[in-house]
Amino acid sequence: MKAELAKKWLGKLTKLNAATGSGKCRGKAPHKPLLLLCLLDMAEAGELAGHTFTRTAGLVLRFKSYGALVSERWPTRLDMRMPFFYLRTQGFWQAFTMEMATAQSPESCFVCELHEEFFDLLADADFRLKARLLLVSRYFEPRERVALLASFGMIAPHPASGHLLPRAEKGYSLADAEMVGAKLNKEAEEAARKKGRSARFAVQVVSRYKFTCALTGLSCLTADGAAIVDAAHIEPFAENQNDDIDNGLALCKNAHWMFDEGLWAVRDDGRVILAPQRFTENGPEGLRLQPYAGRLLQFAASVTLRPNPKYFGQHQMFHQL
Repeated sequence: MKAELAKKWLGKLTKLNAATGSGKCRGKAPHKPLLLLCLLDMAEAGELAGHTFTRTAGLVLRFKSYGALVSERWPTRLDMRMPFFYLRTQGFWQAFTMEMATAQSPESCFVCELHEEFFDLLADADFRLKARLLLVSRYFEPRERVALLASFGMIAPHPASGHLLPRAEKGYSLADAEMVGAKLNKEAEEAARKKGRSARFAVQVVSRYKFTCALTGLSCLTADGAAIVDAAHIEPFAENQNDDIDNGLALCKNAHWMFDEGLWAVRDDGRVILAPQRFTENGPEGLRLQPYAGRLLQFAASVTLRPNPKYFGQHQMFHQL
């Protein structure tokens, strides 16, 4: 029975009725498959607790990050409200207003209630894997496939050709991998892989630190799911292109800029140190850097992830602190 349901819903994923691009946009519109890939990602991360979902910060973050991987082919702004509303017509979910009345437009759609069968399948690792591979292979171009698979941590060199293909895991064969894999030259493969790893870094760092700035402790989310924080590299990315999650901090915009400029750093014990000779500042205490000298980094109460202290030392060496 479960196999039959999986086949039914995988079949639905092949018929997303994606619009065809025009002008600067080419190929099939990526909105619908991107949103479904985001939901699969959230299900894997344990962020889909029930049948209903909204435009949460985690969903918005993923949609923007993964959407950036298709920006060369689809340079116009991707509006998540469109697939959020229109995928209801293909049975994946029902769309409602904030008051739980039936939504009549993308602008009025705030809550989606997943179909019972689809919700149950999202909890199945084998279905998630097959659904990801199907969506990536069917709706995206070769470079995008490599980048998306890298963003999901699902890519490795082919054992024979060396080309980048989905990492061999239980649930799909080498033939499946070759179907999704992209025959690109090494330079193009590496560039696409780096884009994907950067997207993965942004999603994992910001979401796993619960959208909270490690310097100020500030978390600010808009009603549409936008967040005040970015994913910051501790060891500068220019040094070793290090996108390991333990080389990351979630920082608000000002704190991120000041950290990258070497105006502040972190000791091995997690306390903030400043380089006061490098800057002057004026303004309210809550916006100035000086009051944070000697304070511990701040993490949301439920967060267990921590940065690797060795990267703080490399950050200090880079900025000669």
